[in-house]
Amino acid sequence: MNKKWGLLVSSVALSAMLITACGGGKEQAASTDAAAPAATTGTQVNIEASNWKFNQETFEVKAGEEFTLNFKSTEGFHGIGIQGLDVDMQKDGSKTMKIDTAGEYTIFCNVICGPDHGKMVAKLVVK
Repeated sequence: MNKKWGLLVSSVALSAMLITACGGGKEQAASTDAAAPAATTGTQVNIEASNWKFNQETFEVKAGEEFTLNFKSTEGFHGIGIQGLDVDMQKDGSKTMKIDTAGEYTIFCNVICGPDHGKMVAKLVVK
């Protein structure tokens, strides 16, 4: 009987930690119009992650031009990966890169962050 209670308590504690990791107790970040592509400032692409969403649904860059990808987790604990590219950031930071091939690349949260983790996707459009 004690083993069952111990497992139950451990399971509840682990679930709470996973939800808290994403819900980190910070104030809700101001949202922006998710339907419009994110504006880039010069050669900067700024991606912000908050609880179970990114600040934009689409980010755009020009093929063959160098840009700096800036990532910041504004609420909870998140990271980003970009499918098909060498991007794996699990904390705030920047990466300078250049993509020669036009296309669409999926941006995703690469830190298990809670119940809607799987919905944390956006697009990087290379034109």
